[in-house]
Amino acid sequence: MNKTVSAETGVKLYVNTIIKNKSGLIGVIMILFFVALSIYAVTNFSNVSHQWENSIYWETYPKNAMPYWMSYFNPNKIFATEAITTKPSIIYSSNTYDIYQLNYNFTWYKEMAPTDVVFYIKTNSPIESIQILWIKPDGTNITLSTTSPVSVSDLITYSSSIDSYITEQIGYVPPSTTSQTLSQALFGYEGKGLLNGTIEKGLYRISITIVTSPNTKILLNKVYLEGNAYGLFGTDSYGRPIDLGILLGFPNALEIGLLTSIISVIGGVIIGGISGFLGGKTDSAMNWVTLVILVLPALPFLVVLSYIMRPNLILEALLIAFLSWPFYAIIARSSAQSIKNETYVEADKVLGIPSYRTFFTHFLPRLTPFAIAYTALGVPGAIILVETLSFLGLTPAGLVTWGSILNSAESNLAAVNGWWWWILFPGVMIILVSIPFVMIGFAIEKAVFGGK
Repeated sequence: MNKTVSAETGVKLYVNTIIKNKSGLIGVIMILFFVALSIYAVTNFSNVSHQWENSIYWETYPKNAMPYWMSYFNPNKIFATEAITTKPSIIYSSNTYDIYQLNYNFTWYKEMAPTDVVFYIKTNSPIESIQILWIKPDGTNITLSTTSPVSVSDLITYSSSIDSYITEQIGYVPPSTTSQTLSQALFGYEGKGLLNGTIEKGLYRISITIVTSPNTKILLNKVYLEGNAYGLFGTDSYGRPIDLGILLGFPNALEIGLLTSIISVIGGVIIGGISGFLGGKTDSAMNWVTLVILVLPALPFLVVLSYIMRPNLILEALLIAFLSWPFYAIIARSSAQSIKNETYVEADKVLGIPSYRTFFTHFLPRLTPFAIAYTALGVPGAIILVETLSFLGLTPAGLVTWGSILNSAESNLAAVNGWWWWILFPGVMIILVSIPFVMIGFAIEKAVFGGK
């Protein structure tokens, strides 16, 4: 029984297969959903991709925050960031400088201190000096100052002042200065147990005194009490939301996956089809070249080339396609050799029809179903390979990929520190985005080549 089909029959068969085959239909729906997410990401967050490696851009986001939905299980220990603002008041003005004061009040009843405190003060000219008076519920005053005032600053900026306070209370210099340690000092009870985790609950007051040049305006002011929960998938050590990184990874994964698969399948089908059609020494030579490329170690080869060339997305797709087409060429060659023995091919020879017409009218149309099925099946492999390169640190410039997120997680010891969300969600997405293409590919393959 001949199991090849014409191109026209094949198109109808694909449509019927996807409609009748539940897995194929689910695959199409999933792909359409992923495409919609990709369009949304490109439309609304294209500028964020260029800021992904800019740590200052994420300064006001909580670091290493777990997913927000975790707060429903223990709201007193897992909580989101709170932002407070106030109305600036000018307390002195002259021809040489102005002095502003910002007074904030907030009540803290959580069982844990914020992971960090970020002061965001936007002005239309540089700040000359800034001093912060932190007042605890029991009236304890802590003065924070820095020699390099900036518009966005966290507790690390004032670590010298806070470390002095800690040393005064516990009697020795703390072994490490982290944002969490500094925050605990600002929220803990005075004395030897300042850093033991006990939180002083009640009304806190912050008074910020700013010295600026004349006629300076404070355009925006906020104090962020950073929580340890944020967004759907949490944040990383730089404050970057993992869910945003996953969203930005969709268009890159789909683009390079489809592009690589289409190029490699089309190239493989044409080369393999011509090889099987011509036969003889030409077939032997083409098959030898195909096998040589096939046995090349793909990952090491791509790592070396990517390291030397630092390719963009298009060039990276071409490199992966260069190593992928032989697999499809071998299958296409086998199919072409089978088609070559059909009676209608022999009839073309008897009638004197040119070989190229025979190839384009009988061979390529019957290889089209195979090409479409394996294009869908080839996408997951391409995605996994490019994400592997990204995990190894070979990401095209300006792109956010799931592999690069995993690379950052590995570099920052996310597994050791228990930041499971940083590893889990990007890894799951690499698998999840591959599933619909496999479902559609198998559905088409079953219809074209037979099976229940």
